[in-house]
Amino acid sequence: MFPEPTAQLTLPSSLLQSCPDIRASINTLFDKEPRIKKVEYIDEGRKHKIVLRLDQNQFVRTIINNDNSSKIQKFLKAPKTVLEFSSPNIAKPFHAGHLRSAIIGNFLSNLYHHLGHNVVKINYLGDWGTQFGYLKLGVELKQLTKEDIKVNPIERLYEAYVHAYKDASNDEKLQAKARQIFANLENGKIEELETWDDIRSYAVDELRNVYSRLGITFDQYHWESQYGISMIAEVLALLDKKGVVHSQDDGRKTVQVGNRTVPIVKSDGTTLYLTRDVAALIDRYKNFCFDNIYYVVDNAQSDHFAALISIAHQLNLPYAGNIAHIKFGRVKGMSTRKGTVVFLKDILDEAEILMRRKQLSTKTTKIDISNDEETTAVLATTAVVINDLKQRRMRDYDFSWDKALQSDGDSGIRMQYTHCRLCSLEDSFGVPREQCNPEYLPEKEALALVCEIAKFDEALADAEEKKEACVLVSYLLGLCNAINRAMQTLNVKNQECSKKQVQRMLLFMTARKTLHRGMEILGLRPLQKM
Repeated sequence: MFPEPTAQLTLPSSLLQSCPDIRASINTLFDKEPRIKKVEYIDEGRKHKIVLRLDQNQFVRTIINNDNSSKIQKFLKAPKTVLEFSSPNIAKPFHAGHLRSAIIGNFLSNLYHHLGHNVVKINYLGDWGTQFGYLKLGVELKQLTKEDIKVNPIERLYEAYVHAYKDASNDEKLQAKARQIFANLENGKIEELETWDDIRSYAVDELRNVYSRLGITFDQYHWESQYGISMIAEVLALLDKKGVVHSQDDGRKTVQVGNRTVPIVKSDGTTLYLTRDVAALIDRYKNFCFDNIYYVVDNAQSDHFAALISIAHQLNLPYAGNIAHIKFGRVKGMSTRKGTVVFLKDILDEAEILMRRKQLSTKTTKIDISNDEETTAVLATTAVVINDLKQRRMRDYDFSWDKALQSDGDSGIRMQYTHCRLCSLEDSFGVPREQCNPEYLPEKEALALVCEIAKFDEALADAEEKKEACVLVSYLLGLCNAINRAMQTLNVKNQECSKKQVQRMLLFMTARKTLHRGMEILGLRPLQKM
């Protein structure tokens, strides 16, 4: 016999000993609950485990009839959660770290939306600092027109930056000119800003196109340059008023973060990334009045965000305790046929090429993959996303195209394949409208699948608490295994009893909805055919 379904609670033994009436109260509470057959208490020393033995039929009926996988949680007042993620620097390559930030940030955004939060997704683009003096200098040196840049903005701007930096490395006049260009930008010189606005708009258009291939959208694009001289002056005045900022003999302005002295204004008067981040934080609270703000940025920026959070506390900002840095490890070894990956577009193009080869080489396998280019693109994206999200967030990992694109085992392709099998079943037999009758689902595989479906909300809660996508990935892969085992045993096509056929379809339909919603939260587009 398959073990009956249970639910478990844990209480400290000291609580039960000091309050002997608790056990009687628990029994009274559950006595009138028809879905609970029996309450058991297991003494584990310092804690007692309370095991609720559930009525199998009631349990199965509840899970199938009351499928909540696609329902967004409701609050009287939805928490507002701001997430900043991806955030590339348009003067430098869009590297694997930005890709990881985009994938993890998108997952967290989807998860919080499902959990009922009012989510704001921000892509905070780096377009400020001395390197942008070099970038604009490079545009001038290479005599790039707006049309030249518009064709391939990210690569053209990077090439311009590299060209200027190389030429200026042994030329102090060019170095001084790059610094002056940035000083003009920071001080709001109109002709410089107008040209810069055009350059940035081309870059954003290309970024939007690339992000769309990953199924990622942002509510707002923000720029470092939004926080110009006037806003920075307000921040410096606030820091001075609160006694947080200190002037140094060389002209720098610094703040103390633990035992570190951290600069926020350079000796030449120009600002730093941290200064602009403090201004951005204050501005975002004014605009969004958020309950939480999360920065999805790699481990290398830990000191930076520790400084930001420390400054927020030193300023006694009421939301200082609601700022969090969601860290992640680095990806090693991600490369294309051309060598080391520089741009996100290269990564996605390479994934699609290799996925097409994989499709052609697996024509004889049971996974019948379509020749459709759109399907190939979705499968390639799925492979890249799941290969990343199944890793523990804080760990560095070695990237392998073979592992990312595998169609069996713990892979994104396996999820898509299982979802397509369930869609095919619904296409063949339709969607039943009857209610669940557990008497026609006595098999252990049916109960095992119902138990797996029932764990969905628990998996989401665990993923949110740990900020770990791998928790949900692991759950969905386990669900796929339970689905495929059930499909081997619970035949629908050749089932002579129509009532059994209907009940099995209800079970598989509930499983598909749960898998579909979980995949969407991970940032995938579930396919109906492969």
